[in-house]
Amino acid sequence: MDEALNLRSFYLRLFRKIWILPLAAAIGGLIAGLIYFVATVVYGPARSYSATATIYIDFAYDESGEVVDWYNAYTWNLLMATDEIIDTTMENLKDAGIPEITDASVVSGISSGVSREEVLESTSADIPSDVRVMVLTITNNDQELADAILEASAASLEHFGSVKDEFNSIKQIGSTPAELVVYTDRTLAAVIFGVVMGLLIAFFAMLLINTMDDAIYVPEDVQSKYGLTLLGCMTKSGVAMPDRFRNELIEASHEFLNGKSQILLISSGNWDDDTKSKEDSLRLHELIEGPFDFNKTSITGVEIPGNKTDSYRKINETDGVIIAIQAGKRIGTATDHLISQLKKHNCNIVGIILTDVDMKFLKLYYRMKK
Repeated sequence: MDEALNLRSFYLRLFRKIWILPLAAAIGGLIAGLIYFVATVVYGPARSYSATATIYIDFAYDESGEVVDWYNAYTWNLLMATDEIIDTTMENLKDAGIPEITDASVVSGISSGVSREEVLESTSADIPSDVRVMVLTITNNDQELADAILEASAASLEHFGSVKDEFNSIKQIGSTPAELVVYTDRTLAAVIFGVVMGLLIAFFAMLLINTMDDAIYVPEDVQSKYGLTLLGCMTKSGVAMPDRFRNELIEASHEFLNGKSQILLISSGNWDDDTKSKEDSLRLHELIEGPFDFNKTSITGVEIPGNKTDSYRKINETDGVIIAIQAGKRIGTATDHLISQLKKHNCNIVGIILTDVDMKFLKLYYRMKK
């Protein structure tokens, strides 16, 4: 995390994976929409119906007006549960053919009756502004029952107004039959939220993954990361190598390998055997053979030292080591360990070669013409 980040390389790699963002947005929108559907439809509340009545309250005012002040939205909801009102409401329902249910286990409904608790749970008394006007709302899963409770409750309030000294009268002045309660459909908002969250999560995940990436992608990062000489870069076997990069590798080989008789090549990150090291050694021969005299300087691929106790001693018997680092492979920590071990045993590190480079990426990075 203390290393300088090559922003150009970073953003170019990020841009090559930009397709992840619309995919994540689509997945996020789909998941959010599905969650909303399950929460509101599959496991949402049952269909309910709401009936309302407008009640006019004619107060018998006293000199102080305290009676009027006491009757408000809060107290009316409390009064609806008192025996003076609820008893009359249940009697009115019974007269309408809807008996009171006392056993909570019995299913309520217009045909079987209704419990006192259900009536109270369905009832809401509100005073929007003027204390003389009450909006009585009945909400129930049964449409006919909602209308019946509304009619019974309104009649009970009228009776309450006739027997209480605080009122001249309480009268119903209007009503609306029970209608299906329609909830606002927020599916689109849920989908948009999911899209935004999908984009943000994907973007920050890509930033985190790329920030933690210890791979080498461009030649300049070798020098800044390891402080060692970069001899050049190589493409995979069978992949065309531009003359510019091939010539750089040839010239660096002449500069740093001439006069040395035996050089070992170690491919970083391949702990088990020397297969990758030999492949890289053969590829190096293919690219610089001819201009470079391998009769005077032999380059041999060997496994990472450490598997055998005398491996570092054998390396010191040669003229030096070339470390091959596979471009784009996350072996930064493995390379750090290899370099530290070679330096600890005083092994001469001639330089580093970056292998398996992506030439399309390098051309884009260097703004080279195709």
